[in-house]
Amino acid sequence: MAFEITTQALRADQLPTHKADIASAAQELIDEVHSSWKKGKCYKYQLQHNPTLDTESVAVQTYSTTRAGEYWLSRVSEHRLEPAVYERLVKELNGSVRDGDGWTLPDRSARSRREIDYIEVLSRVDVAQTLESGWVLVNLEYELGKPLTTREFNEWVYVLEPTRDAQRERSFVVSVVADAPLHDSVAHTPAVYASVEQLDYDYESQKLIWTMATTSDAGGNVPKWIQNTMIAKAVSKDVGYCFEWLAKNMEAEK
Repeated sequence: MAFEITTQALRADQLPTHKADIASAAQELIDEVHSSWKKGKCYKYQLQHNPTLDTESVAVQTYSTTRAGEYWLSRVSEHRLEPAVYERLVKELNGSVRDGDGWTLPDRSARSRREIDYIEVLSRVDVAQTLESGWVLVNLEYELGKPLTTREFNEWVYVLEPTRDAQRERSFVVSVVADAPLHDSVAHTPAVYASVEQLDYDYESQKLIWTMATTSDAGGNVPKWIQNTMIAKAVSKDVGYCFEWLAKNMEAEK
């Protein structure tokens, strides 16, 4: 059976183990975003610290669809980056490190550990397990603002290091819901999400297309339709926040 990316909770023995199957499912979803999803609002952010070659504000276009009965939201942004900045972005967002003409992935959990530095509402990350197949089990806590309680997620994360085709290079991070117990089932509200993130870089034009698609349920008493109206702005903010964080860190290292 083909691997489907949904919010169905999966045990370790239910996860796909072949990299090609995971890559195929991820690429299929990203292709759908660019070919058939409904275009939504475009958010623009002015960067005080800008690691890109772009001088104008960062534009983040949103798209949405219903897939297997679930509401999906995507953000797509295009940027011009020098190769060195792109490679640093891959290291932070994907966990892969440039090694000569290729890439290595020394720590499959690196991306999950790093997220707390550039996602504003993420308050805690606990890496619980790494499977031989490459899937990493993580427990995450998000603070969405009062009066909402802490949202707790259990996720399986799979990183696909960059692969090059002609002058383009693509990498993925796939997240699906893990069938695992909560750390605090009393004070926290259980929540779920599934997502695919792709970095697509053209070395000749130095153009990056950054696409992320997600489906989620924050649980609790917040109606799903209200969640759907809020998620576009929330995920779009991550682009500017990440670039600001990256620029400040690179400047501090000089």
